[in-house]
Amino acid sequence: MRLICATFLLMVSGLIYAQSAPPNPGKLYAVIFDVTVNAAGNLETLKVAKVIDPSTHSTDAVNVAVPDSYLSAAKALLIKTNYGPDPTHFNTWLFYDPARPNRADIDPQSGRP
Repeated sequence: MRLICATFLLMVSGLIYAQSAPPNPGKLYAVIFDVTVNAAGNLETLKVAKVIDPSTHSTDAVNVAVPDSYLSAAKALLIKTNYGPDPTHFNTWLFYDPARPNRADIDPQSGRP
């Protein structure tokens, strides 16, 4: 009887823990940017075009807010590149992890989680 009670309590506590866990820990999104560079090839403007969820294999936008701290980190990362004068307007993307809003250099393929 004690074994049955202990098993039942373990199952109930496991269910409670599973329901209290944060949803999608470490979920990555992709932020698509509209980028404009000047004649010298330096970053001039950076605007969010949309945010997508790569795990859905769709380019449909998802409703995920991108904080200013992430935009600053993205700009600091992208400004390091000299793009050349052509093209002057293009799109690029970076991974975004809501748990780490100050990091724009996330690349799960290279081991920089």
